[in-house]
Amino acid sequence: MSSEAGRKVAIVTGGAQGIGAAVGLFLLRSGMKVVIADRSDELPPVFKQPTIAEEDVIAIRTDVTLEDDVARLMSTAEREFGGIDVLVNSAGIFPRATLLETTQELWSRVIDVNLKGVYLMCRAAVPCMIQRGGGAIINIGSLHARGGASDLFAYSVSKGGVVTLTMNLARSLAQHGIRVNCVHPGWVASEGEVELRRSVNLPDDWLEQQGKKLPLGRLQTTDDIAAMVQFLTSDAACQMTGQVISVDGGMSLK
Repeated sequence: MSSEAGRKVAIVTGGAQGIGAAVGLFLLRSGMKVVIADRSDELPPVFKQPTIAEEDVIAIRTDVTLEDDVARLMSTAEREFGGIDVLVNSAGIFPRATLLETTQELWSRVIDVNLKGVYLMCRAAVPCMIQRGGGAIINIGSLHARGGASDLFAYSVSKGGVVTLTMNLARSLAQHGIRVNCVHPGWVASEGEVELRRSVNLPDDWLEQQGKKLPLGRLQTTDDIAAMVQFLTSDAACQMTGQVISVDGGMSLK
Protein backbone atom coordinates (compact mmCIF):
# COMPACT_ATOMS: atom_id res chain seq x y z
CA MET A 1 0.00 0.00 0.00
CA SER A 2 1.04 3.57 -0.59
CA SER A 3 2.54 5.37 2.34
CA GLU A 4 0.02 8.23 2.07
CA ALA A 5 -3.10 7.15 3.96
CA GLY A 6 -3.18 3.76 2.24
CA ARG A 7 -3.41 5.15 -1.30
CA LYS A 8 -2.10 2.82 -3.97
CA VAL A 9 0.37 3.84 -6.64
CA ALA A 10 0.03 2.68 -10.25
CA ILE A 11 2.34 2.81 -13.25
CA VAL A 12 0.68 2.75 -16.68
CA THR A 13 2.88 2.28 -19.74
CA GLY A 14 1.60 3.69 -23.01
CA GLY A 15 -0.51 5.95 -20.84
CA ALA A 16 -0.52 9.07 -23.01
CA GLN A 17 -3.38 8.03 -25.27
CA GLY A 18 -5.90 5.34 -26.13
CA ILE A 19 -6.46 2.49 -23.70
CA GLY A 20 -3.51 3.52 -21.53
CA ALA A 21 -4.87 7.03 -20.99
CA ALA A 22 -8.33 5.69 -20.18
CA VAL A 23 -6.79 3.29 -17.65
CA GLY A 24 -4.86 6.14 -16.05
CA LEU A 25 -8.04 8.18 -15.63
CA PHE A 26 -9.99 5.26 -14.16
CA LEU A 27 -7.24 4.53 -11.64
CA LEU A 28 -7.03 8.18 -10.62
CA ARG A 29 -10.79 8.27 -10.09
CA SER A 30 -10.53 5.13 -7.95
CA GLY A 31 -8.20 7.01 -5.61
CA MET A 32 -4.78 5.93 -6.81
CA LYS A 33 -1.74 8.03 -7.59
CA VAL A 34 -0.67 7.38 -11.17
CA VAL A 35 2.59 7.47 -13.10
CA ILE A 36 2.14 7.82 -16.86
CA ALA A 37 5.07 6.18 -18.66
CA ASP A 38 5.22 7.16 -22.30
CA ARG A 39 7.39 8.96 -24.83
CA SER A 40 7.28 12.38 -23.15
CA ASP A 41 7.82 13.97 -19.75
CA GLU A 42 4.93 16.31 -20.55
CA LEU A 43 1.67 15.30 -18.88
CA PRO A 44 -0.94 14.57 -21.60
CA PRO A 45 -3.78 17.15 -21.81
CA VAL A 46 -6.37 14.54 -20.84
CA PHE A 47 -4.90 14.50 -17.32
CA LYS A 48 -4.99 18.28 -16.92
CA GLN A 49 -8.51 18.50 -15.52
CA PRO A 50 -9.88 20.49 -12.57
CA THR A 51 -11.01 17.24 -10.95
CA ILE A 52 -7.47 15.78 -11.00
CA ALA A 53 -5.02 17.02 -8.39
CA GLU A 54 -1.65 17.90 -9.93
CA GLU A 55 0.18 16.04 -7.18
CA ASP A 56 -1.65 12.78 -7.96
CA VAL A 57 -0.27 12.17 -11.47
CA ILE A 58 3.11 12.55 -13.12
CA ALA A 59 4.50 11.73 -16.55
CA ILE A 60 7.90 10.10 -17.02
CA ARG A 61 9.45 9.67 -20.46
CA THR A 62 10.13 5.96 -20.83
CA ASP A 63 11.21 3.63 -23.59
CA VAL A 64 10.07 0.27 -22.22
CA THR A 65 12.65 -1.53 -24.34
CA LEU A 66 15.55 0.14 -22.51
CA GLU A 67 16.55 -1.27 -19.12
CA ASP A 68 18.01 2.05 -17.96
CA ASP A 69 14.78 3.90 -18.80
CA VAL A 70 12.73 1.34 -16.91
CA ALA A 71 15.04 1.55 -13.88
CA ARG A 72 14.77 5.35 -13.90
CA LEU A 73 10.98 5.09 -14.11
CA MET A 74 10.83 2.83 -11.06
CA SER A 75 13.20 4.91 -8.97
CA THR A 76 11.29 8.10 -9.81
CA ALA A 77 7.95 6.51 -8.95
CA GLU A 78 9.32 5.33 -5.62
CA ARG A 79 10.86 8.71 -4.86
CA GLU A 80 7.77 10.75 -5.80
CA PHE A 81 4.99 8.47 -4.55
CA GLY A 82 6.67 6.06 -2.15
CA GLY A 83 6.41 2.81 -4.06
CA ILE A 84 4.52 0.75 -6.63
CA ASP A 85 1.38 -1.30 -6.06
CA VAL A 86 -0.07 -1.65 -9.55
CA LEU A 87 1.54 -2.08 -12.96
CA VAL A 88 -0.46 -1.85 -16.17
CA ASN A 89 1.51 -2.82 -19.28
CA SER A 90 -0.33 -1.06 -22.09
CA ALA A 91 2.51 0.12 -24.34
CA GLY A 92 2.44 -1.58 -27.71
CA ILE A 93 2.81 -1.25 -31.47
CA PHE A 94 0.94 -3.12 -34.20
CA PRO A 95 2.39 -2.64 -37.69
CA ARG A 96 0.61 -4.64 -40.34
CA ALA A 97 2.81 -7.20 -42.09
CA THR A 98 2.54 -10.85 -43.06
CA LEU A 99 5.32 -13.36 -42.39
CA LEU A 100 6.93 -12.68 -45.77
CA GLU A 101 6.61 -8.92 -45.29
CA THR A 102 8.14 -8.99 -41.81
CA THR A 103 11.80 -8.00 -41.86
CA GLN A 104 14.11 -8.92 -39.02
CA GLU A 105 14.16 -5.27 -38.01
CA LEU A 106 10.36 -5.09 -37.84
CA TRP A 107 10.16 -8.41 -35.98
CA SER A 108 12.71 -7.26 -33.41
CA ARG A 109 10.98 -3.92 -32.88
CA VAL A 110 7.55 -5.48 -32.30
CA ILE A 111 8.88 -8.17 -29.96
CA ASP A 112 11.00 -5.61 -28.11
CA VAL A 113 8.12 -3.23 -27.40
CA ASN A 114 5.27 -5.68 -26.95
CA LEU A 115 7.00 -8.53 -25.10
CA LYS A 116 10.47 -7.53 -23.93
CA GLY A 117 8.98 -4.29 -22.60
CA VAL A 118 6.49 -6.22 -20.47
CA TYR A 119 9.29 -8.47 -19.18
CA LEU A 120 11.51 -5.51 -18.25
CA MET A 121 8.67 -3.66 -16.54
CA CYS A 122 7.62 -6.71 -14.52
CA ARG A 123 11.17 -7.57 -13.53
CA ALA A 124 11.73 -4.02 -12.27
CA ALA A 125 8.39 -3.59 -10.49
CA VAL A 126 8.10 -6.94 -8.73
CA PRO A 127 10.82 -6.38 -6.08
CA CYS A 128 9.05 -3.20 -4.95
CA MET A 129 5.71 -5.01 -4.83
CA ILE A 130 7.23 -7.82 -2.77
CA GLN A 131 8.62 -5.22 -0.39
CA ARG A 132 5.13 -3.74 0.01
CA GLY A 133 3.45 -7.09 0.62
CA GLY A 134 1.81 -7.61 -2.75
CA GLY A 135 0.47 -5.93 -5.84
CA ALA A 136 -1.36 -6.34 -9.12
CA ILE A 137 -0.03 -6.57 -12.67
CA ILE A 138 -2.38 -6.25 -15.62
CA ASN A 139 -1.05 -6.90 -19.10
CA ILE A 140 -2.95 -5.64 -22.13
CA GLY A 141 -3.10 -8.50 -24.60
CA SER A 142 -5.09 -8.99 -27.78
CA LEU A 143 -7.59 -11.38 -29.30
CA HIS A 144 -4.91 -11.89 -31.96
CA ALA A 145 -2.87 -13.80 -29.36
CA ARG A 146 -5.02 -16.81 -30.28
CA GLY A 147 -3.61 -16.94 -33.80
CA GLY A 148 -4.34 -13.58 -35.25
CA ALA A 149 -4.74 -12.07 -38.67
CA SER A 150 -2.11 -13.04 -41.23
CA ASP A 151 -1.11 -9.40 -41.70
CA LEU A 152 -0.47 -8.96 -37.97
CA PHE A 153 2.10 -11.74 -37.78
CA ALA A 154 4.68 -10.30 -35.38
CA TYR A 155 2.04 -8.53 -33.31
CA SER A 156 0.02 -11.72 -32.84
CA VAL A 157 3.10 -13.70 -31.80
CA SER A 158 4.14 -10.99 -29.35
CA LYS A 159 0.72 -10.98 -27.70
CA GLY A 160 0.77 -14.77 -27.47
CA GLY A 161 4.00 -14.34 -25.54
CA VAL A 162 2.31 -11.86 -23.22
CA VAL A 163 -0.33 -14.47 -22.37
CA THR A 164 2.33 -17.06 -21.51
CA LEU A 165 4.25 -14.50 -19.46
CA THR A 166 1.05 -13.66 -17.59
CA MET A 167 0.33 -17.29 -16.71
CA ASN A 168 3.92 -17.98 -15.67
CA LEU A 169 4.16 -14.94 -13.39
CA ALA A 170 0.73 -15.55 -11.90
CA ARG A 171 1.93 -18.92 -10.67
CA SER A 172 5.37 -17.83 -9.46
CA LEU A 173 4.33 -14.54 -7.82
CA ALA A 174 1.20 -15.70 -6.00
CA GLN A 175 3.30 -16.60 -2.95
CA HIS A 176 4.22 -12.91 -2.68
CA GLY A 177 0.63 -11.68 -2.88
CA ILE A 178 1.09 -10.40 -6.43
CA ARG A 179 -1.75 -11.09 -8.84
CA VAL A 180 -1.10 -11.13 -12.60
CA ASN A 181 -3.88 -11.01 -15.18
CA CYS A 182 -4.29 -10.21 -18.86
CA VAL A 183 -7.05 -8.28 -20.63
CA HIS A 184 -7.78 -8.87 -24.31
CA PRO A 185 -9.48 -5.78 -25.79
CA GLY A 186 -11.96 -6.34 -28.58
CA TRP A 187 -12.33 -4.01 -31.54
CA VAL A 188 -11.85 -0.64 -29.87
CA ALA A 189 -13.31 2.40 -31.62
CA SER A 190 -10.45 4.68 -30.62
CA GLU A 191 -9.65 8.02 -32.25
CA GLY A 192 -6.83 6.35 -34.14
CA GLU A 193 -9.17 3.66 -35.46
CA VAL A 194 -11.66 6.29 -36.64
CA GLU A 195 -8.92 8.25 -38.42
CA LEU A 196 -7.56 5.09 -40.03
CA ARG A 197 -10.95 4.24 -41.55
CA ARG A 198 -11.42 7.80 -42.77
CA SER A 199 -8.01 7.72 -44.42
CA VAL A 200 -9.17 4.88 -46.68
CA ASN A 201 -12.43 6.70 -47.48
CA LEU A 202 -14.80 4.45 -45.57
CA PRO A 203 -18.16 5.98 -44.59
CA ASP A 204 -18.30 7.73 -41.20
CA ASP A 205 -20.74 5.12 -39.90
CA TRP A 206 -18.68 2.14 -41.06
CA LEU A 207 -17.31 1.32 -37.60
CA GLU A 208 -20.75 1.64 -36.06
CA GLN A 209 -22.15 -0.78 -38.63
CA GLN A 210 -19.37 -3.28 -37.91
CA GLY A 211 -20.16 -3.06 -34.21
CA LYS A 212 -23.79 -3.92 -34.83
CA LYS A 213 -22.67 -7.30 -36.14
CA LEU A 214 -21.26 -8.28 -32.73
CA PRO A 215 -23.41 -10.23 -30.24
CA LEU A 216 -23.62 -7.22 -27.89
CA GLY A 217 -24.25 -4.81 -30.73
CA ARG A 218 -21.35 -2.34 -30.68
CA LEU A 219 -17.60 -1.93 -30.80
CA GLN A 220 -15.74 -1.38 -27.56
CA THR A 221 -14.54 1.93 -26.14
CA THR A 222 -11.31 2.60 -24.30
CA ASP A 223 -13.43 3.05 -21.17
CA ASP A 224 -14.77 -0.51 -21.52
CA ILE A 225 -11.23 -1.83 -21.31
CA ALA A 226 -10.19 0.57 -18.56
CA ALA A 227 -13.15 -0.47 -16.40
CA MET A 228 -12.01 -4.09 -16.49
CA VAL A 229 -8.42 -3.13 -15.70
CA GLN A 230 -9.57 -1.02 -12.75
CA PHE A 231 -11.66 -3.94 -11.46
CA LEU A 232 -8.65 -6.27 -11.64
CA THR A 233 -6.64 -3.84 -9.49
CA SER A 234 -9.35 -3.71 -6.84
CA ASP A 235 -9.97 -5.79 -3.73
CA ALA A 236 -13.05 -7.20 -5.45
CA ALA A 237 -10.66 -9.17 -7.68
CA CYS A 238 -8.46 -10.36 -4.81
CA GLN A 239 -8.98 -14.02 -5.76
CA MET A 240 -8.29 -13.56 -9.48
CA THR A 241 -4.88 -14.34 -10.92
CA GLY A 242 -3.64 -16.00 -14.09
CA GLN A 243 -6.81 -15.03 -15.92
CA VAL A 244 -7.08 -13.92 -19.54
CA ILE A 245 -10.24 -11.87 -19.88
CA SER A 246 -11.71 -10.74 -23.19
CA VAL A 247 -13.67 -7.49 -23.26
CA ASP A 248 -14.91 -7.84 -26.82
CA GLY A 249 -18.69 -7.60 -27.01
CA GLY A 250 -18.84 -11.32 -27.74
CA MET A 251 -16.51 -11.15 -30.75
CA SER A 252 -14.58 -14.23 -29.60
CA LEU A 253 -17.82 -16.25 -29.64
CA LYS A 254 -18.07 -15.98 -33.41
